[in-house]
Amino acid sequence: MKVLNRIMLSSALLVILSLFTLLAVFGVVLFMDTLHGDGGKELLDRQIFQAEEQMSDFDSSTQDWELLSDRISVYGYKLLVLQDDSILYSKLKDSDSEIQGSLTNIQLDSDVLAGRVQDASFIAMNKEGYSIYAVKDEAAGVSSSMLDFWLPFVLISLVVIVVIVLLSQLFTRKMAYRILQPLDALAKGAKRIENGDLSKPILYKGNDEFAEVCAAFNHMQEHLLEERQKNTAYEKARVDLVAGISHDLRTPLTSIKGYIKGLRDGVAHTPVKREQYLQIAYQKSSEMDKLLQKLFDFSSLETGNLPLLLADRDLGQFVREYAASAQDELAQKNITLTFKIVSDSHPVRIDAEQMNRVMANLAENAARYAGVSPIQLDISVWKKGGREHLLFTDNGQGVPDEHLPHLFEQFWRGDQARTQTNGESSGLGLYIVKYIVDRHGGTVTARNNNGLQIELVLPGGMENKDEQDINNRR
Repeated sequence: MKVLNRIMLSSALLVILSLFTLLAVFGVVLFMDTLHGDGGKELLDRQIFQAEEQMSDFDSSTQDWELLSDRISVYGYKLLVLQDDSILYSKLKDSDSEIQGSLTNIQLDSDVLAGRVQDASFIAMNKEGYSIYAVKDEAAGVSSSMLDFWLPFVLISLVVIVVIVLLSQLFTRKMAYRILQPLDALAKGAKRIENGDLSKPILYKGNDEFAEVCAAFNHMQEHLLEERQKNTAYEKARVDLVAGISHDLRTPLTSIKGYIKGLRDGVAHTPVKREQYLQIAYQKSSEMDKLLQKLFDFSSLETGNLPLLLADRDLGQFVREYAASAQDELAQKNITLTFKIVSDSHPVRIDAEQMNRVMANLAENAARYAGVSPIQLDISVWKKGGREHLLFTDNGQGVPDEHLPHLFEQFWRGDQARTQTNGESSGLGLYIVKYIVDRHGGTVTARNNNGLQIELVLPGGMENKDEQDINNRR
């Protein structure tokens, strides 16, 4: 059974049962009042005095008993007239024989006597030799009055019940509609989501509990839409990355094949020419190695299998070694690297190979997007609050402030914020930086200050060793 039908049926049954209960209680009270009223029947009839007055004013000499009977019948009394114990006139029925017998046995010691016999009120009077009796059978009157009372009462009660039930159904349907309206909207919304439509929110303007549910549903739908859009963008970026790297691999591979063929065919017939061919082939193979490393890094990040081999190192010494190894390569790109180490000891637990990749990605990011020439890179190392800080700064154009929160997102390309000067960006460089630093238990942030500044904060010494080991096993 549908919820609406259940609500309507429950409301109707509740109203009907309540009204019938009320009627039953009223009937019981009335019945008890009737039972307790037996003692009250000993009281004389209220209209007995009017009937007595009619009898007293009647001139019995006329013997117009029909006239007297008509006068007292107005008050519900029946006339009985006796003379010398013989019945001269009677309006009593055969069923009233017991009442008549009781009346004839009454001794009239006075002119007028009133009382009760056989549940009937009577007036007895001696007048000019006639025994005149006025009798009112209250048992029959009670039955008739009860019927006269209950019949309209029942009819009115039935009408009231019908009206109340109809009103109850009207208001219940309205209430049920208000309840089922948001539920129907939620069901339709869920169906839309099942069919892939996330563009239409639920429109519900009520001010009740369902408003919060619909708002939460809309929030969930917005979140799903955002995730779908992100996944679509990520998927496109993945496809573009693989396609771009595949295309870029073909160029150096074609060059390597051409120069090797030249060596094999004797085109390079002098030692100098052969050395030139070999050098070019080596450079092209190095370019291929970098491209393949990007694919490897991308695969490792996607599967979460980027290994970390942590070891105790000095961060200051690590920066010195990196500067010494990268200085010549950076100089070829018109980049000058300087560093400043505050104090002598900066113990950390790091994977030197992965941190070298972090430094290389930061340098490559500056080379691509600084937008100036020559480029000045400054690296500073210091300790604060038991943690080691490494600040990587360039003298470039910086990044618009609204783009700073996106720098470390996966596949977010730097050319959206800075001028790309050479090569294609994969959108992974700074994402890899953040990923590796996070795996070391550190944090990375970016800000503008006469160029772009990227700050790495790592646990100092043996701090968070257990946490790093857990990250390494993930």
